[in-house]
Amino acid sequence: MLEEIKMKKKKSIQDTEDWKVAEFEYEGLLAQRMFPFFGAPLTNEEMIEILKDILKDCSEYYPAQLELGYRYIKEGKDDIGKEFLDKGLSSIKKHFSPKVLKDALYQICEFLEDHYRFEMAIDYYNLLIDVEKDKAKIYDYTSYCYAYLGDIEKAIEAEKKALELCDTNYMFYSNMAWLEMIRGNLKSAKEMLKKSINLNGSDKISQNNYNICNYMIKSKNIKNWESYLLREKDLEYLRQKDDEEFEREVISYNNDKIEAFKFYISRNPKFTPARRYDIMFTLKYVFDVISRMYNGGFFCDDIYNLNEDFKEIMYKIILETKDIDAEILNDMYDALLNFYKFLSEKGVAKGYNSLEDKILKFKPKLLEKIEKYDNVRNNDGYTDEEKREFRKRLIEMD
Repeated sequence: MLEEIKMKKKKSIQDTEDWKVAEFEYEGLLAQRMFPFFGAPLTNEEMIEILKDILKDCSEYYPAQLELGYRYIKEGKDDIGKEFLDKGLSSIKKHFSPKVLKDALYQICEFLEDHYRFEMAIDYYNLLIDVEKDKAKIYDYTSYCYAYLGDIEKAIEAEKKALELCDTNYMFYSNMAWLEMIRGNLKSAKEMLKKSINLNGSDKISQNNYNICNYMIKSKNIKNWESYLLREKDLEYLRQKDDEEFEREVISYNNDKIEAFKFYISRNPKFTPARRYDIMFTLKYVFDVISRMYNGGFFCDDIYNLNEDFKEIMYKIILETKDIDAEILNDMYDALLNFYKFLSEKGVAKGYNSLEDKILKFKPKLLEKIEKYDNVRNNDGYTDEEKREFRKRLIEMD
């Protein structure tokens, strides 16, 4: 009798030969991506073609379906990317447990938020409502997405739902306070932060935001979150700091300017989601290099120093970027010019026209050096160290 029951038991898709072949090929692809043994790392286009081949062996192998979705979205092909995400989720629903489905949905939402697809992320968070017991958490996450889309009213409505379902979560009060600071309701924000701190006095985010809120209330010029992010430097305050504290203050000040820019491009229809991601990723990379050049003492709104040292800064970036090419250089220019134009229009930085004129005149020379490097960069006969030495010689020749 027991044998008859075993024979009637449905065979799991993971036990099929097709799934095992697809799994083997996919794991091999992951290994190749992490440790490229031969030649250059695979391009996004090459990865897409390999993933398609894996699905020919097993059309319902959901890890490849989801990854294809991610990769198409990275290329800006959101519609086809969403198709593959939905196919992956459909496969999970058919063959796996609700927990696997829930984990996949969280992974998808995190990816979409990171890549500025906030509207799409909200759609998938709405699917999570059906499989997640902690529904308050989902409303809190969707509130964050609405905030970056610029729909503060919907963001607050979602956060209120989170608090209605769970009025003992200190982070929900802290997040509601953040939304109130965005729209300039500072007294309401302060009350929310008091509740958050009463629930968890050790939370640094709530305590920090409480101090910021008090600072905003006392200030004559700072009336909402954006004006706080774009605040002027307090040089008298900074001169009182030791080197370590000063560097921390500079990092905080720069991060706030970048965050204000992130809000701006997230809401500006001029930028596609793919371009938003590329600009922000590139901008952070460039400022990371600049910060190390200045030993943490570079203020990102200092157009004068950037203008004066631009040649040295770009040569340092070329030296450190082993895959530098014309496309990456264009991305760097795009990120820097958009960022400084934003700061200029907000009255935070002066001298944008002079900066634009200087760096555009210097661009052909940089492209010439990168063109010389291209033949070496794409030659597998050179080691990374040899390529670095070639980049160094290109710079030393100038």
